[in-house]
Amino acid sequence: MMNPQWNALLQQLQQTLTPELYATWVQQLRFDSFDNNLLAIGVPGQVFADVMVKEIRQPLTEAIYQHFGQEAKVRWVLPKDENPNARAGIAAVGKGTPYTPQRQSAPAPLKSYLNPDYTFENFCEGMSNRVALAMGKSIVDHPEQQLFNPFFLYGPSGVGKTHLVNAIGLALAERHPDWRILFVSARQFQTQYTDARNNTNDFIYFYQSIHVLIIDDFQEITGEKTQNAFFHIFNHLQANKRKILITCDRAPAEFKGIEERMLTRLKWGGITELERPDLRLRRDILEAKLRRENIVFSEEVTQYIAENVSDSVREIQGTVNSLIAFSLRDFCAIDLDLARRVVARVVNQAQKVLTLDDIVAAICNTYKVKPSEIAAKSRKSKHVQARHLTMYLTNKYTTLSLSQIGRELGGRDHSTVSHACTQIELRLNKDQLFHREVEEIEASLKKK
Repeated sequence: MMNPQWNALLQQLQQTLTPELYATWVQQLRFDSFDNNLLAIGVPGQVFADVMVKEIRQPLTEAIYQHFGQEAKVRWVLPKDENPNARAGIAAVGKGTPYTPQRQSAPAPLKSYLNPDYTFENFCEGMSNRVALAMGKSIVDHPEQQLFNPFFLYGPSGVGKTHLVNAIGLALAERHPDWRILFVSARQFQTQYTDARNNTNDFIYFYQSIHVLIIDDFQEITGEKTQNAFFHIFNHLQANKRKILITCDRAPAEFKGIEERMLTRLKWGGITELERPDLRLRRDILEAKLRRENIVFSEEVTQYIAENVSDSVREIQGTVNSLIAFSLRDFCAIDLDLARRVVARVVNQAQKVLTLDDIVAAICNTYKVKPSEIAAKSRKSKHVQARHLTMYLTNKYTTLSLSQIGRELGGRDHSTVSHACTQIELRLNKDQLFHREVEEIEASLKKK
């Protein structure tokens, strides 16, 4: 029996559930009737119905409420051989255990992980980011529109991508305090999925409860299973008019190793590039940084930095910090001579290209291990720490992907590398001695 509401319900579940869950449970269901808010659904058996409800209760409930109304109740229609009264002509509807759709309790309050310092107010506008900024403000002013959903922002490192999507998230949070907004890096998303491998349904349902999902450094989402999970989360959010903001170091057309169906969806909304800042914008960024820090540079120092530090916003801010540090250390004024010396260091370091071999050599020198021990399967704590730190620094300072790093370091997969990087980041935040140790290794790499 054809029913447009039932067909719409099936389409929603197909977008929401993984293919495995949909094939296992939903494809076995049959629409029987809908009358007086009672939805009769044919099932293979009572045990099947009981287990199915446990497995897909939340998405099934949402789909029933959306397409059959908030007052809908469900009765299972069992096969005749499970219904002892079927021969007597008693309708099978109602002979199975009834199921009243129930929404899960409201999700717990969510920490957004947005950076409160990255606002529209301190985002400097220029020719290189004007279009992206206008699109971002439009998302905030007209959240009901789907024109820029997903909002895909790409460009080189340090040009303000993370700042802009944070600003959008903060502005939406201020206007819609009841919304669940989450900022997460692609690496964190991948690590969470790996850690939830025995409970992937809860992982997917958690992300489907988000109103605004911000994924940073999308290029680091690798692995077929992780991409598949994101695909179904994306479909659910899109179908429910939730917001998806993505930053990346490349345009969708430049991706390799991502399924075509995912690439197609990334192109649905607004795609825009953040380019490296021009001289005028670099000058504005520098002056804004000085105002925030209550610092005064001479006109010639300001102009010299703006003209010579051209790669990224991050590099400009790093130059200011370095100038202040050198001035305090040497008890000297910040003049043009000091600016020239500091800029030469910053620009040269930014241009230096490190290799995996450079990093392995530095790690081996620090921990007194052999390169073969870093790549081996040894679980000795010294070898594990050396291996994890090698993965972290290689990911930070080279262009190798997580999969490439894993292959080079003993044939490990991308999830192992992602987990190692996360563990190092967590330890850096908690262990000051380890933090200083890593800083010394990084300093030695920059001298090479």
